[in-house]
Amino acid sequence: MFRLSLLAIACLLTLGCQSGNQVSDLKVLIGATAIIHAGENPVQDAVIVISGANIRAAGPRKDVPIPQDSERTDLTGKWVVPVAGGRIAAGEPADLFILNAGPNGAPAVGGVTRKMIHGQWN
Repeated sequence: MFRLSLLAIACLLTLGCQSGNQVSDLKVLIGATAIIHAGENPVQDAVIVISGANIRAAGPRKDVPIPQDSERTDLTGKWVVPVAGGRIAAGEPADLFILNAGPNGAPAVGGVTRKMIHGQWN
């Protein structure tokens, strides 16, 4: 009986330590203007949720919940665009460029400030 009690305590302590140390693979890009798909109007104050190498959700901040356990990047004042031929949509690869905005409100050519490939910052 004593061994069983010790085993139960050890299991509980192990579970308690693991849950506090787990890190989510969710990344959230917040506040940018996003070109969701070529030819569509840009989405201002967008939220893009990335899980692993793929986009989980994307859209206006009011429509996309921000997961609590996530790495958040504030991109206010920036633009997020997909790599050539891509889309920013659920299930799509998280292959994105972060751009500075041009004076006319369009993405500045050659103004890439960051790049994400398969959900990883490069």
